[in-house]
Amino acid sequence: MESYLQFTFQLAAGPMQELLIATLCDWPFEGFEEQSEQLIAFIPESACTPDLRATIASLAADYNILSIDEKIIPPTNWNADWESSYAAVVVDDFCVVRADFHPSYPQVQHQILITPKMSFGTGHHATTFMMIQAMQAINFENAKVLDYGCGTAVLAILAAKLGATEIAAIDNDSWAYQNSLENIELNDCQAIIDVAEGDWSIVEKDAIYDVILANINRNIILQSMSAMAAQLAEAGTLLCSGFLQNDVELIVESAAGVGLQCIISNKKEQWHCLGFKKEK
Repeated sequence: MESYLQFTFQLAAGPMQELLIATLCDWPFEGFEEQSEQLIAFIPESACTPDLRATIASLAADYNILSIDEKIIPPTNWNADWESSYAAVVVDDFCVVRADFHPSYPQVQHQILITPKMSFGTGHHATTFMMIQAMQAINFENAKVLDYGCGTAVLAILAAKLGATEIAAIDNDSWAYQNSLENIELNDCQAIIDVAEGDWSIVEKDAIYDVILANINRNIILQSMSAMAAQLAEAGTLLCSGFLQNDVELIVESAAGVGLQCIISNKKEQWHCLGFKKEK
């Protein structure tokens, strides 16, 4: 398993942190830590080319970045860092995402155990939080589900707990794939969730899904909108996040163009979550 690079962006006061995350999500960054006037971002060392470093350096003027520091992080150090600071994520009384070293939450309907690693999607970020929150309003009973860009497989696991009977979870990152396998086993969902490493090209072409979950980023959602709509069942639901308020109109228009009607619209911090129903 390869080393990662940690980029620490020191920011001037202002609302630029979420905008910077949205920009970095267009590149192969796999984890973020948000602190006061500071953003820490992680990327596989092999994915950070000289051209990408130059592009990152050029962001300073547009995002009020005061300084950018870079250092190598051996992947074996990640769990120890997480375990010293990782907090459980509680979404209303509906769901808690926690590690095995956290206490149980008997008052919460659904508990998801994860092994916290570098994969995006532990529930701490606003997008994952909103996806979990919005899943309360979706009927997963006996549903066939696709978790597109599954990260830690938290959403796939929750779908299983909500009654889905067949779930495909895919992610193009090998670390996320391995972490998903661990988390699926930890939650005894192996019989329901089939996880694979890859992008949309590995999705079974004739599969029709009752629910598609896509917590990725604006560009991939827009690129995949037509394909997702084509493999969504009539009256099926597409739930997506990973984009900012300024992207909402563009995504709604793209969805409408392939027969999807917006039925859910939620905002947390600068991020947005949208749900669509396929018109009959």
